[in-house]
Amino acid sequence: AALRRTDVVLEVGPGTGNLTVKMLEKVKKVIACEIDPRLVGELQKRVQGTCLANKLEIRVGDVLKTDLPFFDACVANLPYQISSPFVFKLLLHRPFFRCAILMFQREFALRLVAKPGSKLYCRLSINTQLLARVDHLMKVGKNNFRPPPKVESSVVRIEPKNPPPPINFQEWDGLVRIAFVRKNKTLSAAFKSNAVEQLLDHNYRIHCSLHN
Repeated sequence: AALRRTDVVLEVGPGTGNLTVKMLEKVKKVIACEIDPRLVGELQKRVQGTCLANKLEIRVGDVLKTDLPFFDACVANLPYQISSPFVFKLLLHRPFFRCAILMFQREFALRLVAKPGSKLYCRLSINTQLLARVDHLMKVGKNNFRPPPKVESSVVRIEPKNPPPPINFQEWDGLVRIAFVRKNKTLSAAFKSNAVEQLLDHNYRIHCSLHN
């Protein structure tokens, strides 16, 4: 993450604070978002009475349901079940941050960096690569965890494109969602389904009324 002394770092799912403490020693401030009140207590106890305590801000609650604060970098071993919604929350966050270093389940990480033509290329790959530069940094085997999980992990670096592409992201995502709805369907079949035709007609009518 190449953290600097002046950085504010966002960490999601700090747990008992192994990574948090390492970062607190290097940066100006760590904002840790944790949903489990028991772990919040553990983390507070860990820094209590030390010089690190005033550099730590803990936010209790679901990170997906709250507005993200200002931060320079995001460094986190994410709860894997929120990987996809959290990535898009990050990429649509303003003001821009410098980079995010995140650990994901291996298959999810490989989909983030997948190239056109590969089996893993999907809506997630297109949208992430549209809004950011994504690099696979390293594999993390399950034996590095206690207890070992059932899945392998990977660390990924995400750097948002600034300025972002000049598109309406919701419209773009709607288009990509239709195109990738079923892997083995042709595009013409996807766009001729009744539901999609009704949606296109509805959107077209709104567009016409807005533009006289």
